[in-house]
Amino acid sequence: MQPHAPAPHPGNDPLENLKTTGKWVAMMITISYMFGDLTVARQLNPDPRMNSWFLMSSPIPTILASFLFVAGVTWWGPQYMRDRKPVSGLRPYMMAYNAIQVVFSGWLFWEAGMGGWFGSYSFVCQKCDYSGNPQAMRMLRVGYWYLLSKFVDFIDTIFFIMNKKNEHVSLLHVCHHSLMPVCMWYGVRHHSGGHTTLLILLNSFVHTVMYLYYLLAAMGPRVRPFLWWKKYLTTLQIVQFLTVMVQNAMVFFVECAVPSVLLIWVNSMAVLFLILFTDFYIKAYRRTSKNQVVTSSRESSSRLSLQTDTTTKIMTDLYRAELVRARTRI
Repeated sequence: MQPHAPAPHPGNDPLENLKTTGKWVAMMITISYMFGDLTVARQLNPDPRMNSWFLMSSPIPTILASFLFVAGVTWWGPQYMRDRKPVSGLRPYMMAYNAIQVVFSGWLFWEAGMGGWFGSYSFVCQKCDYSGNPQAMRMLRVGYWYLLSKFVDFIDTIFFIMNKKNEHVSLLHVCHHSLMPVCMWYGVRHHSGGHTTLLILLNSFVHTVMYLYYLLAAMGPRVRPFLWWKKYLTTLQIVQFLTVMVQNAMVFFVECAVPSVLLIWVNSMAVLFLILFTDFYIKAYRRTSKNQVVTSSRESSSRLSLQTDTTTKIMTDLYRAELVRARTRI
């Protein structure tokens, strides 16, 4: 009778870890909603230009969508796929999705630039234009479409679950995807233009590059040798958040009509994401580099040891042969 294998520790169960991630992110969504409702919504009037636009009458649908996303990717989806094989035939759909994201994100980047950042907008202080002039309305629509794009971003996590790549559903990934719609809803509804839209410009550019990488990676092993620049995607994310933090901090040193409550919130989110992305970068790339150095050192030591052993054996054999010859002469 064979002994039973020891039961796995709950902390080592990937599904339990995902549930823990889901609980933490759900708490962050709740805090974001409370901050947005108790500070941003009370200090800033909603933009009347979008009163009748889809999803903009109340933050509740956006909050619920974020909660459902978290529950789906950290609990329902992994539980459903637990005893099932990864879904086959997803590559064409993933490639189509990534291609659409490249075009969509590139268009948002262009529109945010043409809406002000390629021309009249100031990096140091840019107040929001609530008028109906064409440029102001263009930036308003950019903010709205950017908000909607955050719901589209949910799909890549669904692909992870269907492929049973639960290791990709990290705290960073779920937190980033679920908090962005909540933050953007309050930003777009109450300050749909001006200073804080630099985030839209930068993030749309980052997403264009990121989804281009995903598109190329989905093409298979023949393309992957050319994707050496993968680690620079995380560096690009980090630079993005640092730029936003510096830009928002500048407002506190000049006379500027940008609401401080919004800047504090945006910078708080930027700091959170900066910490998470930096932690990911260190774990994914710095430790990998160190491990490669250690492995290379061990391999060199092994080769040196093998060479030394071989040399010693040869010298020993020669010495014994010489002794045999000497005895023969005697």
